[in-house]
Amino acid sequence: MAMGLRVSPRLLQPFLFSPLVGLLVVTANCQAPEYEVLREPKPVERKALAEKFVAERLKLWQHRLNLEGWKIRANLVRAADLRPGTLGNIRWDANKRQATIKVMRVEEYPVPLHTMLDDMEFTIVHELLHLELSALPRSEASRSDEEHTINRLTKSLIKLERGY
Repeated sequence: MAMGLRVSPRLLQPFLFSPLVGLLVVTANCQAPEYEVLREPKPVERKALAEKFVAERLKLWQHRLNLEGWKIRANLVRAADLRPGTLGNIRWDANKRQATIKVMRVEEYPVPLHTMLDDMEFTIVHELLHLELSALPRSEASRSDEEHTINRLTKSLIKLERGY
């Protein structure tokens, strides 16, 4: 059932080669084509799409950030397993070059699929940047500055990825 939600092709550009492509349809008229989201997927479909998306984005960003020497996995977890007010975290063992990123699970995202996937990608890039900077000295005093800087870098990298 169509919800009538229309979005511009520019907004959908990052998803054209993602699992979402199956949820879009081109509608034609005399002007430029637009895309219409047909429906929000069922919970089981939403979970499968998110799991695939997270795995693909982790692989892409691990490559882009030159972290291929690390064994990194991403797990979808309950919000209760994360620090309050966060959507994810990362734990690593530098000696083993292994890391685990925790991303809030699908069932706890009360937002449309595209918004949830955007948040999940942001979380992955953000946490990978923590890993990239892990060799730098850290303190509780510098934590706020580090978070602010990583958020700005994450936004910039994702904008570059999406071409705007």
